[in-house]
Amino acid sequence: MNERTRIGIQLKDYRTKNKLTVRQLADLSGVSYQNITKIENGKYNVSIDILEKITKALDVSIEIIEK
Repeated sequence: MNERTRIGIQLKDYRTKNKLTVRQLADLSGVSYQNITKIENGKYNVSIDILEKITKALDVSIEIIEK
């Protein structure tokens, strides 16, 4: 599994844990629901700026961790 897919899965998990639809997350983050769907499915090379908007809306942070 590549990193884009792994991050997309994590975002979807956080969204569903928060009981949010894709459209609700789009409204909260200011990112289109189409792009959120692509990101969650690993089909979109998301910028850090967009990722930050989504993670703030989900009340999670972006971290770089050692493998």
